[in-house]
Amino acid sequence: MSESETRVNETAGVHLSGSTPHWAVDNPYLEILAPRFFSGDRVTDWSDLPKRVSRLFLRAESRYSAPHVAEARAREIGEIINEGLFLPNSPVMMNSEGETDVNLFACHVLSPPASIDDLDIAKQIHDGCGGIGYDFSNMDDPVSATLTIERQTALLNPGRKRKAHSAVTLTYTHPKILEFIAVSPKLTITHTNVEFDDRFFHELADQDPGSVLLWNRLCESIHDTGRPSLSFSAEKVKRSPSKLINNVCGESLLRENESSLIGSLNLSRFVLNGTFQFGEFARVARLGLRCLDNLHDIQDHASPVVRARCLESRKVGVGVMGYADALLLLNIRYGSRASFEFIDRLMSLLRSTLVDESEILGKERGFCNRELLAAGTSARRNASLMAVPANGTLSLVANVSGGIEPVFAYLTRQKVQDTVVHQLQPTFRRLLEYRRLDTGTVFDELMGGREIGSVRAIGEDMKSVLVVANDLSAEEHILTQARFQKYIDGGISKTINFPGSATVSDIRDAILLARENGCVGISIYRNGSLENQPTQMAH
Repeated sequence: MSESETRVNETAGVHLSGSTPHWAVDNPYLEILAPRFFSGDRVTDWSDLPKRVSRLFLRAESRYSAPHVAEARAREIGEIINEGLFLPNSPVMMNSEGETDVNLFACHVLSPPASIDDLDIAKQIHDGCGGIGYDFSNMDDPVSATLTIERQTALLNPGRKRKAHSAVTLTYTHPKILEFIAVSPKLTITHTNVEFDDRFFHELADQDPGSVLLWNRLCESIHDTGRPSLSFSAEKVKRSPSKLINNVCGESLLRENESSLIGSLNLSRFVLNGTFQFGEFARVARLGLRCLDNLHDIQDHASPVVRARCLESRKVGVGVMGYADALLLLNIRYGSRASFEFIDRLMSLLRSTLVDESEILGKERGFCNRELLAAGTSARRNASLMAVPANGTLSLVANVSGGIEPVFAYLTRQKVQDTVVHQLQPTFRRLLEYRRLDTGTVFDELMGGREIGSVRAIGEDMKSVLVVANDLSAEEHILTQARFQKYIDGGISKTINFPGSATVSDIRDAILLARENGCVGISIYRNGSLENQPTQMAH
């Protein structure tokens, strides 16, 4: 804390300095995103966001700690957000203008809607910027129900500050599974997911006709449209004795009528002079977990059933973003052996740190329901601890790569709320500036269609790590996801990128590789197969 910062009373929170947060510097997206975070009649001040979140944290912390302890912890939460070290999920940031009755959770799973009341619950979650996952496997007509959700959500979205999304999972054994796969590409705001157990893959290996037909239709649809996604029930079972359902992006694995908070550690902010600061990373991870756990106590839950289930499990997902940016700063190629060694050290530390902190919190404040924990797990506060989200909005706020995604392009053309932004990838630009290279010249060369490998100003040592998503093999994508997954009790939101030339056979091989290596699920996208994809190479 700087000397200019002052302490205020415990109900108002703690003042941070009025300086612009580190994540707000030279960020072209903030003006576009401002309506999501600030009311129309309010002055846009991005330095207010850390203060807002620290006030929310303090409201909950005051229930557990003496005033001076609660205020000190609230200051720490404000500082790590102000420094861009940790950001809670978007609803926390966007809805923290209000003092009470706000949705803070990004991830929700509900029972299939059966009444107007159920639709009202879904509307409340969507209005609060949350996403909803459903499992329609026990419904007679999941296709009609999915189309109904799509229409109703689209009808209400124009009045929302962020477009709402839902996800529907269907087991491969459902009689309407082929119809479900066929309708998936026609949906624009409802994600679809097909869940498989091990029996299917045994039947596929035995050339069972029904399994082969389904497999071919599925892989062809993914090849042509990038939809649907897949999940593997065997991997979910390893993580909980309860039936788990994917949320919208697949990173939170939840029971019906349960919600979860997620937050992300920005890995690029922990690299100092080419060295990753593991000690600082562990310190911030502990604070991030406490922040998310506290916010459970002040969430305005959508129904009494959801509230009871959430307080029973207190699920959180502490994850990472800016992974590709950190690799650039560490001069490590994405998908390399060195990158896998970095993942092992990073994520084993994160897992052990979060388990330890959740056990401490449990002893201080009470444990979650032990029946929700996997066999052999020690008592702790939170039934789940880790997840890697897509960070759609947060990655724009932090101006880094989302989750564990590789850099998509070093000069991007991105459409955000109907505004097109061109920019050099921010960490790449920082590296150019550090080496005193002319960023304007590099921008012009890339804008003119030159590939990164042929830009004359960039040295060969730097070019060796400047890979983008479509440079990587499917194996490099999948093994990166799998390497993270072995440490995580939740899921991972990641796209396995393929070039436009990829074949249906390539899609088949990728799915099998993901399953063999312990991924909870897989989402595949062949470049150019979706019209108006939001992020594109500028040239």
